[in-house]
Amino acid sequence: MDTHAPLIAHGQGRRARHVLVWGCLLLLATGVAWLLGHDVWLQQTPFGPQPHPLVAWLLRAHGAIAWCVTLVGGSVWQVHVRPAWRAVRRRRLHRRRIEGVRPGRARTASGVLLVIVLAVLLGSAIGLQYAPEQAHAMLSVTHWGLGLLLAIGLLWHWIARLRR
Repeated sequence: MDTHAPLIAHGQGRRARHVLVWGCLLLLATGVAWLLGHDVWLQQTPFGPQPHPLVAWLLRAHGAIAWCVTLVGGSVWQVHVRPAWRAVRRRRLHRRRIEGVRPGRARTASGVLLVIVLAVLLGSAIGLQYAPEQAHAMLSVTHWGLGLLLAIGLLWHWIARLRR
C-alpha cells in the first residue's frame, strides 16, 4: 500500500460530471416519459388502447443515452469510485493510529448504495433485452423502480458532497 497517497479521493472532472448529470437527467426524463406514455396516456384505436407511436422512440433514445452514460460511468469508476474506496480504507488505517478523527459516512454509504443500484439497474436492462417474455413484467417493475430510486440516491450523494 502506498503510504504517501492522499486520504481523500479526487473527483472525476468537470466534463465527466456534466455528462453524467445531464445524462442521468435525460435518462430520468425519457424513462418517466416512456412509462407514462406506455402505461398511462394511451390512445384509443380500433384495436383498443395503444401507446403513442413516439413511445418507441423514447425507448430508443433511453437506450442510446444509457449506453453513453454507462461508457462515461466506466471512466468515473476508475477515477472516482475506486480511489474513493481506497481513501476510505486509508482513513480507517489512519484513524486507528490517531483516534478521535471520525469522517462523515453519508457519502461513503450513498456511493456504495449507488454502485449496488446501478449494477442491478444494468442487469435488469440487459434482462429486458434478452430474458424470456415471462420475466419481463418483474424486470420492468424492478428497472423503473430502481431508476426512480437512483434519482433519489444521486441527489443524496450530491447533497452529501455539498455538505463536506
